[in-house]
Amino acid sequence: MEQRFRGTSTHKVDAKGRVSIPADFRRVLDACDPDREAGTNPRMVLCFGDDRVPFYTIYTMQGAAEMGEMIEEMDEGDPHREALEDYFYMNADTVSVDDSGRLILNAALRERIGITDAAVFAGKGKTFRLHSPDAPSSATSRLKSVLHELPEGVPVTSLLPKKRRTPE
Repeated sequence: MEQRFRGTSTHKVDAKGRVSIPADFRRVLDACDPDREAGTNPRMVLCFGDDRVPFYTIYTMQGAAEMGEMIEEMDEGDPHREALEDYFYMNADTVSVDDSGRLILNAALRERIGITDAAVFAGKGKTFRLHSPDAPSSATSRLKSVLHELPEGVPVTSLLPKKRRTPE
């Protein structure tokens, strides 16, 4: 079964920073954390090291492991490798889904991206984004700007690489 994060939904955040994770997202997190101990909740990696954007990118454990493997293939001392190590290891936390299917965001994490009483979960395939409902859509999604650049009548699927695109 394909495990991808799809959809966008907004959920309330309580005073303690607890927010319910969409059920479909929990299923993906569960399926993509097969090596956890029996009886424990699924985990995820929350990356918070990119101050240029008003959202966090969250990886499944499997997705984070894949990124780690790609980083390991890079040359030691490569500045890009070091930046990626900072992003995926130094500026990231492994967090668990709690027993009620929630993610707990501490005050510093909430404040950093402007989350107050609600959070948006936005599927991005192998990852998902978490942001405030007040974040500008131009900062959280490129869809509108890319569609605006396409000539009228040209489908968004035209952006797919030709080797992957199916005939229309």
